[in-house]
Amino acid sequence: MSTSPSAPDLPPLSVRVGRRVVQLPALLALTIVWVLLFGELSVDTVVSGLLVGLAVTLVFPLPPLDSGFRLHPVGTAVFLFRFVVDMVLASARVVTQAFAFGRPLHSSIIAVPLRTRSDLLFTFTAICVSVIPGSVIVEVRSGTFTLFAHVLGAGADDVEQARRDLLALEERIVRAFGKRTEIERLESSGSLS
Repeated sequence: MSTSPSAPDLPPLSVRVGRRVVQLPALLALTIVWVLLFGELSVDTVVSGLLVGLAVTLVFPLPPLDSGFRLHPVGTAVFLFRFVVDMVLASARVVTQAFAFGRPLHSSIIAVPLRTRSDLLFTFTAICVSVIPGSVIVEVRSGTFTLFAHVLGAGADDVEQARRDLLALEERIVRAFGKRTEIERLESSGSLS
């Protein structure tokens, strides 16, 4: 393995092996998985994990990935607090709907184009929506950064509120973990707060 300082096209934490680029974080992650699979921390296991990880990254190269992740302490605290509150309130709402005998339960599928253009933040938003009781992602369109969510108990009158809630969740995620460019994109598109 050799690193070439004159190669400006190399992503950070990467080395060039022949014509291929190996991302060191991916190699490290594969090595850790290998060691965990064997359940033994020894020189042999680590070396064999490095070799297998190197072979995997050379045979199946990944495009350079920028995590798009920055930790903002205040935004993270706000996100975590509101996420816990949303989980508790949504759980209570689902329990109430489950025991509301005799009343029809309405649901909707809503399409929400997100403002972020970060794959990581897009994925994190989709996961958070699915974890909150009463909502689940049924389709994702990564080309347009659109989430399609099934929302329990959202009749025709509640659809816009469900859409605003999902966009507010996206905003809290971007403000907690997004790069400056993502936060600026959010603010230029009309922040909800």
